[in-house]
Amino acid sequence: MEIGQLIVKTPGTCSGRARVAGRRVPVSSIYRWFLRGHEPEAILGKYEALALAEIYAAIAYALANREEIAAEIAAEDRLEREARVVVPAAT
Repeated sequence: MEIGQLIVKTPGTCSGRARVAGRRVPVSSIYRWFLRGHEPEAILGKYEALALAEIYAAIAYALANREEIAAEIAAEDRLEREARVVVPAAT
């Protein structure tokens, strides 16, 4: 199997972000665990349906496309912060 077959981008799936082929697991989700210091084998335990090769492929893709994945992570973080904002009650 070619490494290029493990990571795909499909419009309409995961908002077109890079993801593990055949799964709805974005590369950025796997890469976040890696950035937190988790070894690929430990990350595998968090995604039971994935193979170790898919975890390594996601990490390799993220490292080769740092700007793309960093922008995705920043956008995800921004959305999370915005979701936490409490809207004041109307009086």
